[in-house]
Amino acid sequence: MSLDGPGAYALALVVGLLWGSFANVCILRIPAGLSIVRPPSHCFSCKAPVRWFDNLPIVGWLVLRGRCRACGAAFSPRYLLVEAASGLLAVALFEVFGDSLARFAVYLVFTLVLEIIAFIDLDTKLIPDKITYPAIPGFFLLGLALGDIVWWDRAIGVIAGYAVVRLISDGYYLATMREGMGYGDGKLLALVGALLGWRAVLFALFGGAVLGSVIGVSAIVLARRRRAPGPDAPALRHVELPFGPFLAAAALGYLFLQDAIAVTLRGVI
Repeated sequence: MSLDGPGAYALALVVGLLWGSFANVCILRIPAGLSIVRPPSHCFSCKAPVRWFDNLPIVGWLVLRGRCRACGAAFSPRYLLVEAASGLLAVALFEVFGDSLARFAVYLVFTLVLEIIAFIDLDTKLIPDKITYPAIPGFFLLGLALGDIVWWDRAIGVIAGYAVVRLISDGYYLATMREGMGYGDGKLLALVGALLGWRAVLFALFGGAVLGSVIGVSAIVLARRRRAPGPDAPALRHVELPFGPFLAAAALGYLFLQDAIAVTLRGVI
């Protein structure tokens, strides 16, 4: 079954915006150990419930100008960013995979999970096991249902995704006695491999490293320049930088370009 026309794209946008609103709830509550279901959306300053019309994705934030209707406390602009990004990603996914609603739906959930993990890692520098542990077998089974990649390709992706990061992390620690990549990054790569296969793991790992080097190091250098230099300023090699967002971004790149990348990799591997 497939849909087309402007109405279908509008529906994909609405679904993406709603997913983005749910993603904001997960990003905020999961690291705090709170339920993502109860209590309903509320202001964390005055505890006043957010009315349904104020909770509409993007519209509610803009109407309220990013502030609580009851107490005026500011809401983070990230709510707006996550919702807008989710809506645009849903439209992009429909453009590429809209010929199969099953594929579109699975990839939309996959994108949502990557988005949640990326923002949680930015906030806490941790990737929660309560997301990755159920997501790895879940996406493996969903991938089997799609039937576009053989099961052993996905199995290798799960094993390689975690094993490579574990080897890098343990090797770095033995050599420097400092922690480098966290095991959560390996679980994230295993999640990617469970759905997209081992080629996606390779692409996400090396693509994430490139993105992390270019974007992350540039951001660190700019941040250090804004501060007065001093003996307590940490060296660049000692600055802790979450790797999950870069892995997630590279995995999304593979998701959209997987057919072309798979053909290229088969020619060299």
